[in-house]
Amino acid sequence: MNELIATQHGQPLLWSSPCVDMATGAPAVLQTACAVTNEADCLVVHFRCEEPFPTATIFERDGIVFQDNDVEVFIDFGWGYYEFEMNAAGTVYEVMHVWRDSFAASPFASDPAWSIANPDVYTFAGDFDRRPESFWEGTHPRGVRIAHRAYDLPGLETTVTVNGTLNNPAVRSVGWEATVRFPWKALVHLTSGRYHPEMVGSIPMFLGRFQQLAVGEQRVTAAWCVSPHGVLDTHQPERFTQVCINPE
Repeated sequence: MNELIATQHGQPLLWSSPCVDMATGAPAVLQTACAVTNEADCLVVHFRCEEPFPTATIFERDGIVFQDNDVEVFIDFGWGYYEFEMNAAGTVYEVMHVWRDSFAASPFASDPAWSIANPDVYTFAGDFDRRPESFWEGTHPRGVRIAHRAYDLPGLETTVTVNGTLNNPAVRSVGWEATVRFPWKALVHLTSGRYHPEMVGSIPMFLGRFQQLAVGEQRVTAAWCVSPHGVLDTHQPERFTQVCINPE
C-alpha cells in the first residue's frame, strides 16, 4: 500500500492495512494500523499498536526513542523532511533534516540556529549505508542531509493510551494507541503555503513502528510501516506513503 486517504474531522477513521516489514513487505509479527485525519487546525496521525507487554525506558525529551519500541512519522517537504518518534510513555524525539543541495532554498537558510557552530546541528548521510566507500556521502542520490536535533515543531500535540499496563512483564496487555497533531500553521510555513487543510493532493509521509524483539539472548529491531521501502531505511522520502488530502 503506497496511498492512504486522510478523512475529514468527524468522519470515521480510515485505517490502513496492517503494517508490513519495511525491507521485505512481509507481514509483521504484531498488528499495527495507521489513520490520518484532516482537521481545520491540524493534520492528525493515529496509531493502533498490538503489544502484549508495552514497555518504555526513555523518559527524557529528545532521548534516543528509537532504542525503545516506538511509532514514527516523517513528513517530506521536498527541500528536506521532518522526523517524529514517540514511545509508549509519550516521550517525543524530533529532528528536522534538510538536504544540503537545497539548504539555501529552505526556510532555515538564514536562521542562525542552523549554524555549524551549534552543537545540535549535524550532517547525516543515511541510516544503513555507512560502508567505507560511502562513509561520508551515503548512497542516497541527493547525498548528505543537515540535521537539527533540537528542532521542535511549533504547536505539536501528542497523546498516548496504553490498553493494559506499561512496563509490567507479568501482566498481558492489548497494546497502545497514539495520536499526534501536526498544526497546519507550521506545515503551511514550512512549505510556503503548499501544504494546507484545503489542498487537493498528497503529502509524502512515513508511517510506521519500530519494535525490539528478543531472539534467544539476542535483541533484534523490527521495522514495520504502511509502505515497504525495499531497504531497512526510513530516510527515503521517495518511498514514503502518499497521504491524500481532500481527494477529488
